[in-house]
Amino acid sequence: MSESKPVVNLGVPVAVEVSAIEQELRALWKAASAGEGEGAVIRACSSNLVVFAQDRTEAGLVLSVLGKVGEWYPSRAIIVYRESDEESVGHPVTPHVHAWISAQCSIPLAGGQQICSEEITLAARTNAISDLLNTLVSLLIPDLPVFLYSRSFKATDQELVARMARLAQLLIVDSHAAKDDPTARERLLELLTTLPGEVGVRDLNWARLTAWRDLVTQFFDPPEMRAQVREIAEVEIFRDISDKGSIPTRTLLLTGWLASRLNWKRLSAARTGDRWTSHWGSASGEVTVHFTGNLAESDEIPGISSIVLRTRSGAEFSAVRQKGSSAITAVSPGPSGFLVHSVPQESMDEATLLVRELSILGKDVGYQCALTEALALEKSFL
Repeated sequence: MSESKPVVNLGVPVAVEVSAIEQELRALWKAASAGEGEGAVIRACSSNLVVFAQDRTEAGLVLSVLGKVGEWYPSRAIIVYRESDEESVGHPVTPHVHAWISAQCSIPLAGGQQICSEEITLAARTNAISDLLNTLVSLLIPDLPVFLYSRSFKATDQELVARMARLAQLLIVDSHAAKDDPTARERLLELLTTLPGEVGVRDLNWARLTAWRDLVTQFFDPPEMRAQVREIAEVEIFRDISDKGSIPTRTLLLTGWLASRLNWKRLSAARTGDRWTSHWGSASGEVTVHFTGNLAESDEIPGISSIVLRTRSGAEFSAVRQKGSSAITAVSPGPSGFLVHSVPQESMDEATLLVRELSILGKDVGYQCALTEALALEKSFL
């Protein structure tokens, strides 16, 4: 994504009757487009984007993210969350679904008319899932693709997301959001492996690994290095951790990717504090994978900070994130010495990742294999 353009809100979310959402949106756009010149707006919509949030607080956070996403993918965004008993205080017993509308506009860098997207927020009582699904379907703009984003997937979301996915072309999740909930991670895998074949799946946690996966792949791109990939004997992954004992979801996913792509068979796994060690069988012999880490300093973003691969012949390949920088430096053996190059790690903020993933349709078989192996590996440590 290029430098963000200013985003303008057309007022704070306004409460409306569910039955009058379309009418209220027409009135909103009529009032917003009444100006001329710099005050004029263009209502734009290229897709339906349904976002599943956990509560009212998360729904509010999503609105700010969607403002940035709308610069690149103007959509009808529908944010959905279950209303807790505390949040429903003051609301009448009926209706079972409450609604708010709002809009956000991007100001073109060179002036001109503002491009605006609309947002609908729906809050449903726990026992109103059927009502919520019916309302959701009625609000989808016909003949436009449907994209789903489950921001903090929970086991209780499985049925709702699965039913909506039947109408969608793409489902985006974030497996890291379930790092403290093993049941949610299992249900997520179950959901992803049972979706209709035409539904593409993307994971923001997988996207955060793109630079690391690309660098590891590039180590073995030269013809003279390709045989080395089958000779890997040891992998060391170091991470800056947010809390002692936290589940290293990205590290597990990266290990799952290596194991699934290189056809390693898991032999054993053991964990001592924040040091995780697993042993694998490969065509050339045993492979040992270690991952460990230290608490991230206040100015560091938690995550993978280095990966080192060693072969049976003594060759070493490394990728290290520079201290105080997002750049990753890769070092590999070459015909006449070591090859060194640095690559920038792109922004990992939520809006940037969403924009990137919305541009990719279709299944990612490599991801699903990596996630399956990662969850099986995690279980073997317990």
